Amino acid sequence: MLIKIILILLAVIAVIMVAGLVFLRSIFSPALSQKATEKDFVKNQDSIMIVTEYLVNLKYCELSIHHTGDSKTLFANLDGNIIIEDSQVLRAIALLFNNGYRSITKKDNTVRFLRSSPTMDFGSGVIYSIEGHIPDEQSTKLEPLSIEHWYYYEYNYNEFRKLE
Repeated sequence: MLIKIILILLAVIAVIMVAGLVFLRSIFSPALSQKATEKDFVKNQDSIMIVTEYLVNLKYCELSIHHTGDSKTLFANLDGNIIIEDSQVLRAIALLFNNGYRSITKKDNTVRFLRSSPTMDFGSGVIYSIEGHIPDEQSTKLEPLSIEHWYYYEYNYNEFRKLE
């Protein structure tokens, strides 16, 4: 009887430890390197291009959609929310969120796909320049990708504050 109790306790402890590790990994996932981000970009390029084209054609300066929210609703700042009805765009967004993207935003002249965000102070991903100019962003690192108008970016809030 004592052996059964010990085995049950060990099993419970093992489950708690595994769940804790999974939780910690999701919060503190390391940022992807530029090379890994570009490889991931190429893998998801069709979905990224579908979403980019859709957002570029919307007449709003600022839009955002996040993996934790309703993936059918774009937040359009003061203009309210926009419901996405295009099934191809919805599938592309779902695929990107299922493949680790955290948020998609359009701001002014860029469309940004946040891929990695281990903390609120740091993140990385890819950014598209709508007019082809080097994005004037609050990025601490901005490097061109092999595809024209696309860039790898990192932002580090603490590092950015030092640059100001």
